[in-house]
Amino acid sequence: MIKVFKYFIITFILSYVVVWVSDHPGTVKIFWSEYLIETNIVGLFFIFLISFLVIFFILKTFSSVKRLPSVISNTRREKNFLLGNQTLDEIAIDLFKGDLDNLEKNSRKINKYFDNKLFSTFMLINASLLKNDFIQAKKYLQILATLPRADYIFKRVKVLIALKENDLKNAENYLLEYCNEYIGDEWFSEKLAIIHSYKGEWKLAFDSLNKASIKKNSNLKHMLANLKVLSGSKAVDAMKISDDSIFVLQESVKEFIDASEIKKAANLIQKNWEKIQYVGIIEIYMEFKIKNNSDSLNRYKIISRLLRKEKKLTDETKLALAYSAYQAQVWGESQAHLDSIETKNWDERVIKLYKKVEEKSPKVTMPNNKNKVLSEPRWICSNCNYKYEKWQFVCDECSAVNQINWSKKNSAIRIKSA
Repeated sequence: MIKVFKYFIITFILSYVVVWVSDHPGTVKIFWSEYLIETNIVGLFFIFLISFLVIFFILKTFSSVKRLPSVISNTRREKNFLLGNQTLDEIAIDLFKGDLDNLEKNSRKINKYFDNKLFSTFMLINASLLKNDFIQAKKYLQILATLPRADYIFKRVKVLIALKENDLKNAENYLLEYCNEYIGDEWFSEKLAIIHSYKGEWKLAFDSLNKASIKKNSNLKHMLANLKVLSGSKAVDAMKISDDSIFVLQESVKEFIDASEIKKAANLIQKNWEKIQYVGIIEIYMEFKIKNNSDSLNRYKIISRLLRKEKKLTDETKLALAYSAYQAQVWGESQAHLDSIETKNWDERVIKLYKKVEEKSPKVTMPNNKNKVLSEPRWICSNCNYKYEKWQFVCDECSAVNQINWSKKNSAIRIKSA
């Protein structure tokens, strides 16, 4: 309402002025260089208006000319931004496809479009490392060393090149220096622990990794727990770091049995059984420091009661129950558990155990299975897919550390006996 009133007052005043000027045009005399310019108020108004428009046009033109370089620069920047974004998309595709030549070309374009030497140089190093062109990678590394804010990346790449070249001595020296400089850094600590692991220096490997801040990194916690046991510490203490390691669980079961705490060992297995599904830990429970048949029967009763509490009895659980019954010399129950496994899911372990039960009891006869028997599951290196009969910390095939995991997935991959 107030705005409407203001507009009304302004309109009224302007209208009044225009009407008054029209009714009283008057006469205006202007002397300019001895020339007399005579006009009225309306004419003077038009003179001022034309002068204003001319001055405005001149200023506008001058401003446009002055802004021309900035406009050109902005246009070029927008173009480079568009092309740069397209190049980033192409880099992502190149990485996914493994097109290293295009990756190198597009990495150079990033520097052109964004004037970003850090990212482009890093990607060029990455492309060189993927091609195992260490000479070229070292050239780009020297460029990286001259760039501001590239110190951390430079040091990581320096270590990475040494590891790629299998120059463990220099890599270890670099890592010892950088671990002191970047205290608690996960990457440097992990790499140093890996080098110590190659040499079987478990305590040094554990100490190196233990200095890192790995509260949220489950993989490093898993690795640290394994190293703690390998370095001679109690497995039960390592469980506090991570309970995802089957190796640590096995050693913990041994420690409980060694202390005659059979129920604690069984409870530990039952607590973690759903996620591990590993019959090997049942073998340890039923065989480690067994005293006599009475001891076997007691262990079987405890573990069978706990495993039967599972919501769903998987084939691995049924096999575990069958094996524990066999060790307790309860042949009938062992056969019953084996028969509960569908014949289409039988693997070599079921056949072997059934034959053992047959040998022990004349009443047991293995049914005819027309289905193809699956191969026995193994420990598999997640890095190179090499298979092992037993767990180990370092892969013999690809030197990967802490990458050998239990898996029931079968494939036609070579098997390495422990």
